Amino acid sequence: MYNISFKAYKHKNLKEIHQMIDTSAWVWNHCVVLQKRYYRLFGGYINVNRLQKHIAKLRNKNPKWKELNSQTVQELCQRNDEAYKRFFKGLAKRPPKCKTAKDFNPFVLKQSGWKIQDNILTIGKIKYKFSKSRDYENIKRISVKRNRLGEIFFVLCCDMKPSQIKRVGNSTIGMDFGLKTFLTISNGQEIKSPEFFKESIKKIKDANRDLSRKVKGSNNRKKSLRKLQKLHIDIFNKRSDFEWKLAHTLCIENSFIAIEDLNIEGMKKLWGRKVSDLSFSSFVNKLEQVALKYGTIIQKVDRYYASSKTCTCGVKNKELKLSDREWVCNSCGSIPSRDLLASNNILTEGIRLYRTKHKTNIQLAV
Repeated sequence: MYNISFKAYKHKNLKEIHQMIDTSAWVWNHCVVLQKRYYRLFGGYINVNRLQKHIAKLRNKNPKWKELNSQTVQELCQRNDEAYKRFFKGLAKRPPKCKTAKDFNPFVLKQSGWKIQDNILTIGKIKYKFSKSRDYENIKRISVKRNRLGEIFFVLCCDMKPSQIKRVGNSTIGMDFGLKTFLTISNGQEIKSPEFFKESIKKIKDANRDLSRKVKGSNNRKKSLRKLQKLHIDIFNKRSDFEWKLAHTLCIENSFIAIEDLNIEGMKKLWGRKVSDLSFSSFVNKLEQVALKYGTIIQKVDRYYASSKTCTCGVKNKELKLSDREWVCNSCGSIPSRDLLASNNILTEGIRLYRTKHKTNIQLAV
């Protein structure tokens, strides 16, 4: 399954989309408040089936809610239920909270209430044109999103048509993520850290300073806020473009890629903004999606595996510090480069895990 995003063309009809997003936020907030009240009274949360039945009754009484498709309202209840499950299982830091309309995204269209033909999406009886940049087939559902600039995007969850570009390489690689070097690959290649936020930080500071000088509620403040939001969106688009291109390059050239399963939240506590700027988790998500397209295998290695501390001879250097970029092995006397050694160890461990998992002795090209 793939998620493909298409930008809607500007048109007066889009005001209907904006209203539906606002109404979805209204329904979501009602569910959150209802759950909080129920938890305060009974110490638990409402079952999703009961919640859906209750919201369905309210929807029939509320003309505004009836503008939303019934399956869209059901999906909002299911999303609320899933958020509470994640919180009670300890997978989320906090329970779901109320959101303003401008912060709410997205509302979802499932099997009914929409029709799509070429680059025209019909919701109800209203048609919306979008920029069709890629082919798609077998659409499962559509998510409608709105960014900070008020632009509308249709995200299609579907089966993408097979790519005409075939994989040109059949090699296997291991990759070590780093702060100074974004990726160190086991074949010796290094990819520098593209710190897009750092490159634009002066513009961001100036835009924030300009915004703080404006009177709240004034048109000039709205203009300054829009300028700041556009800067953040430009940074996001640059980072996303870099990650997609890199993911395609790696998957076209390799049949097997071993990577680390990093603790991103823990890294943020240590190094803060730089980890967020590098956006490792976002890149891994794109890499896994592109790998399906080319048939490339992605194997994750446990985050506690001592990839940097294990020499090629098998001896572990338990006293190795993060500041040590090279070290001398007490057993074989070699002087391994920390990042290159880690990427090779990740590759070896990744192949071992893959063979163990699939109970196969197939030979992967190195």
